[in-house]
Amino acid sequence: MAHPTVVAPPAEHPLKLRAMLRIFVVLGLITLLAGIVGFESKRVWISYLINFCFWTGVAQGAVVFSAAYRLTNGRWGDTIRRVAEGFVFFLPLSVPLFLVTFIGRQYLWPWIEEPIDAKAAWLNEPFFFVRVTLYFLVMSWLSWKYVSTSIRPDAGVLKEQGFTTSSRWFARLTSNWTDYETAVSTRDEKLKTLVPIILIAYGVIYTFVGFDVVMSLEPHWYSTLYGWLYFAHAFDGAVAGTIIVAILARKYFHLEEHVSTKQFYDVARLLMGLCMLAGGFYWSQYLVTWYGNLEEEIERFILRFDHSPWPAFQWGVIIMLYFFPIAVFLSRAVKENMRTLLIIASMIFTANWFYQFVEIAPSVWHEHSVPLGIVEVGITLGFIGAVGLSWLAYARIVPLVLQADSSGAAKH
Repeated sequence: MAHPTVVAPPAEHPLKLRAMLRIFVVLGLITLLAGIVGFESKRVWISYLINFCFWTGVAQGAVVFSAAYRLTNGRWGDTIRRVAEGFVFFLPLSVPLFLVTFIGRQYLWPWIEEPIDAKAAWLNEPFFFVRVTLYFLVMSWLSWKYVSTSIRPDAGVLKEQGFTTSSRWFARLTSNWTDYETAVSTRDEKLKTLVPIILIAYGVIYTFVGFDVVMSLEPHWYSTLYGWLYFAHAFDGAVAGTIIVAILARKYFHLEEHVSTKQFYDVARLLMGLCMLAGGFYWSQYLVTWYGNLEEEIERFILRFDHSPWPAFQWGVIIMLYFFPIAVFLSRAVKENMRTLLIIASMIFTANWFYQFVEIAPSVWHEHSVPLGIVEVGITLGFIGAVGLSWLAYARIVPLVLQADSSGAAKH
């Protein structure tokens, strides 16, 4: 196997961007602390849960996108795959970030203060927080293991080229390094086991995250399809987020010659398919509930489609998340124009945030006003800052581009 070269991470990242993201984190912490001491506490905790579910789902879904790419032996977008893997740096934070909800649990899950005897064996405070914490621990560990295995050969080549960093993760990643050929062989062998495990674990665990964390906000309502909806939308948002970061990285890290528009054409088609899949799941749930007149399930739809102020948000999500992508992505030019694709992916990404908003807020917020304002902006900015800084920390030590060798063969 011929020895490839890698494009080293940029020596300097956009300093203004890093400073802005740090300010976002501070604003988020201030808003959260304000909620803890009693300022608009209910709105703070609702917004916190919305953002936790959304951003954790995006980060986890991005890693799963990389694993799915590996499973299909993809060759069309290795740089985009590496961009997706960068979200893994946020996932270890998912455990402490979830445990923070314990402080505001009485504002979110009604069964905390009013236990339901018929569901007490499952919906009880100790068991709930222990098992959900385990969900995120398992997925975080699997994701970290997968990305470390995936990126080790490239990191080793980077080390051979003289790249130095103070990162302990990079040091562990390249410890006992011998040569590229051996590393690739070992990686491929390990990924044969890791890839199916992480894909299956994602489907199972994130189904239960949807059931436990979101569906239990209305403990008398249930849907056997809801868990599938939850992880499908998380995956959809993750692919949209990966497109956004990849386009921005292509520009600001000067990767234009390494990342072709054809790669974005392919990933945009995937995003369209995921939007159609999520829409199909949503329609299946709605159709069975409505025409079956299932009393235990129909009230949730009535609240969101018929009770002010929620219908505008519900219909907006349906249009922007299920119909809009199909209409715009029929055009090949749209999928290959970077500016247009960035705008469209950002709109779909935002629609996925509002999907979490319309799934969570009406279940907990019983006022006539809409819980959208400076409180929600503060919490959202805090999560944006944390995710952004996590990804930049990854991009400082991991090569986003692996060049072809002298024979012209593409490497991955």
